[in-house]
Amino acid sequence: NKRALQEKVGLMDSPDSPLFFWPSRLDPHQKGPQLLTEILYEVISDYWDDKLQVVFVADGQHQQSFHDIVSSHDLYNRVAVCDFDEELSRLGYAASDFSLVPSAFEPCGLVQMIGCLYGSLPVAHDTGGLHDTVTHLDVDAGTGNGFLFEVFDPPGLVWAIDQAMAFFRLDADVKRKNVARIMREAQQTFTHGVTAQQYVEL
Repeated sequence: NKRALQEKVGLMDSPDSPLFFWPSRLDPHQKGPQLLTEILYEVISDYWDDKLQVVFVADGQHQQSFHDIVSSHDLYNRVAVCDFDEELSRLGYAASDFSLVPSAFEPCGLVQMIGCLYGSLPVAHDTGGLHDTVTHLDVDAGTGNGFLFEVFDPPGLVWAIDQAMAFFRLDADVKRKNVARIMREAQQTFTHGVTAQQYVEL
């Protein structure tokens, strides 16, 4: 899946690259793309040897800002900025290791739930529906499903990405077991039946 996405969007063919995916609209009022604008070059540089990649499959007023960063720093083989397309978005979930969800506020949020079903762990701001559905990963305890930052600012997002990368660098078997658990728990939790029962109980 990762190599298929890399080929489709023109990134370097690198199946071992950590891949971060942005699947929600690029709306600075709610979704927080401005945080990533400020740190994108820094993150790519810090993890250059890891061949970190970022893929956007999203429309919105902030899209041009990412196009400008990519062109200014010639990051075409590390960062892809694509218009929204449902099929490409699903490939993005399947190909990526992490989904970026740094929303300023989020009444519900779907990205974090869809991402966990695909094994793309959310890097999310601890707010609203994200707070309700994402818990910080604790590998030793075998709990959690993502990486949460509490302060809505660029350093907060950098911290969460650093946490995700620390996980990515763990032994392959450790990663595989944790991702499998997260996918299994997502299939059991993010369902109509479970949600409906919670409404019944309320």
